[in-house]
Amino acid sequence: MKNKRWHKYLIFVLFCGAIYFPLFLHLDWQPINNWDESLFAMRAAYMAEEGKYIHDYSYWVEDGMRHRSSKPPFTTWLQVASIKALGINELALRLPIALCALGTVLLFPWFARKNLGDVNIGYCAGFVLVTTMGYVREHAARTGDQDAALGLYMLAGAMAFYQYLEATESRQRLGWLAMLTVSTIAAVMTKYAFGLLFFPAFLIYAIYKKQLRNLISSGSVWLAGLLVLASVGSWLWYVDRQLPGFIERAFFHEMANRYTTTYTGHDHPFEYYFVNFWNKKYFLPWLLLLPIPLAQLFTKQPSRLRDITVLLFLCVTIQLLFVSSSGTKTDHYEVVSYPPMALLAGIGLYQVIQAVVHFWKGGTHRPAVVGAVFLCCLFLAVQPYDRVIAKVYKPNTDDRTMSYGYFLRKLQKTKPEFKHFTVLAPIYTGQVNYYAGLLNRKKGYDIHMNEFPLLVAEGDTVVACESKMIEPLMSNFELKAIESEGKCFLAIVKCRRSEPSTDWQKSGKSN
Repeated sequence: MKNKRWHKYLIFVLFCGAIYFPLFLHLDWQPINNWDESLFAMRAAYMAEEGKYIHDYSYWVEDGMRHRSSKPPFTTWLQVASIKALGINELALRLPIALCALGTVLLFPWFARKNLGDVNIGYCAGFVLVTTMGYVREHAARTGDQDAALGLYMLAGAMAFYQYLEATESRQRLGWLAMLTVSTIAAVMTKYAFGLLFFPAFLIYAIYKKQLRNLISSGSVWLAGLLVLASVGSWLWYVDRQLPGFIERAFFHEMANRYTTTYTGHDHPFEYYFVNFWNKKYFLPWLLLLPIPLAQLFTKQPSRLRDITVLLFLCVTIQLLFVSSSGTKTDHYEVVSYPPMALLAGIGLYQVIQAVVHFWKGGTHRPAVVGAVFLCCLFLAVQPYDRVIAKVYKPNTDDRTMSYGYFLRKLQKTKPEFKHFTVLAPIYTGQVNYYAGLLNRKKGYDIHMNEFPLLVAEGDTVVACESKMIEPLMSNFELKAIESEGKCFLAIVKCRRSEPSTDWQKSGKSN
């Protein structure tokens, strides 16, 4: 018994070691992303600094973008608490999201042990999730965006709903209903109606389990629904009193308009998210394991495994169909689907491992089994893990919108004496707004933003990173270079040229 217990502890320790690196390695290496992480960063930092909800991002930095904030605050409160403890920096913003991702992973062993009789299914699902490229990327588990946190709340809600229908004692049912209520409030207070996208699946599953009548006739269920409405409604009412028009903007900008209209740059076909699972390798190789648990849908013998598969399949399918039919399709609307998909693929991975063990114990065709084990380890363990570690190990990107963050962080180290300058960038470059406000507030800088390079004056010190800012600047002014990296440079404007110059184009240099 003692040796068996140590065996379980060893597996748990190895599992924790395996999931640590994809979720936490070099978490603060990259600067804050331009969209949408920078907006969440400004909201959380402003709330931590001022104790107020930011309703316009120009409140974070003078002359900043006049973009109304209308996101709900639940997950931002977690980030505010982290900022209070660690200061305003990349790690403080991202750590709560990474911890939510960790919470999601740890839900799998608990749920598998309780309902499927084997904690190892949960370990398989956790390994699948942390090696899912669509989950360990920007807008998900490793940035300050809130979709991974939302995925935790929605998955916890799905698990609580399953437990609620399975419970036989009223006390247990009330406990699971309370968990469902809290997770639903957290989800809706993170992303409004998007946090309710599993609920149609819950209703269909209740019909499948022949419990819909009991569900809708339960007074405690209606009370739970009223608590959710009261929580969200009271917050919206309070903020709308402080900021008239907030409810209208929240409804149209955050929900209705995104579904019925197409925002610039987000016009994609219906199959966009499904194709990305394969073409962008967002859910490879795990996509190939999904048919194994889904085969349970065609069995007639009732079982917990079949029921769980049905519920997870409904949650994923309805959520993906909804976002796929939306007019605006951003690259992260599918993030909440990865945890239930990982649990399904984890069931498939566990069954593959069980099949290999069965054939090995049978003693037949052992050379073939050894070959199968080698291929499975390479294809289902080594390659996915190696790919995700390569992505998170000191990550870098050539995205032009990231260059401002890298360069402004470099200037703090290499040119700390230059604290008064103008950043030439489109005013809606969220990354510039965030770092300019942060440096002005906490580091004694005096940074201004300007999206019109021809309006600079002699003697100004400027930072530029984008061609549409650099070209007119270099053509019309003589500059004295101070620091550069890539296309970015810090320079002093010496004088205006008498005639526009094209020398910079011939040299191929920006300073």
